[in-house]
Amino acid sequence: MTDQMVTIDAEAFPLTVRVGPELMLMQPVARDAVEGLDAAYTEASLDFTTGIQTTGTTIDARWKVTPDHRHVLLLLYGRTPARFELAVRYTPQTAQERQTFVDIATHADTGRVSLWIYPDKEDTARAAVALQKQDALFAHLGIGVESDLHCRTLHRLSRAPRPTG
Repeated sequence: MTDQMVTIDAEAFPLTVRVGPELMLMQPVARDAVEGLDAAYTEASLDFTTGIQTTGTTIDARWKVTPDHRHVLLLLYGRTPARFELAVRYTPQTAQERQTFVDIATHADTGRVSLWIYPDKEDTARAAVALQKQDALFAHLGIGVESDLHCRTLHRLSRAPRPTG
């Protein structure tokens, strides 16, 4: 893997779109956030536009909540076409922001949650509009990271933080 995980602050909280029983999370993550991510965006775009599967794009994802509940981390582990480790850090400051993550976890208890990443907030917004119009452009603009993202960890935000000591 890489020598160490790179951590960036999230540009925005995930945009959520319900598609039938599925909840799609659409997250902006800059192409240059970590070495190797640009190659993944390029590969995903080529696969979509040419219809020819090359090396493919594989990124694993999982959530982490810090014990004090000050941060929620979306951990991204790039496998192909390049290896990288990236943590996207959210800092929920209000009860409503924390509830957003709890709602994601609650949805995952009974339905699927998928994760897509996009190079910036503008592409994320364009993708959401395309998705609502049932236009496949939403897939061309980003990377489908996980089709069934595990979210149980996010339930921690509905309980009191662990005592520090």
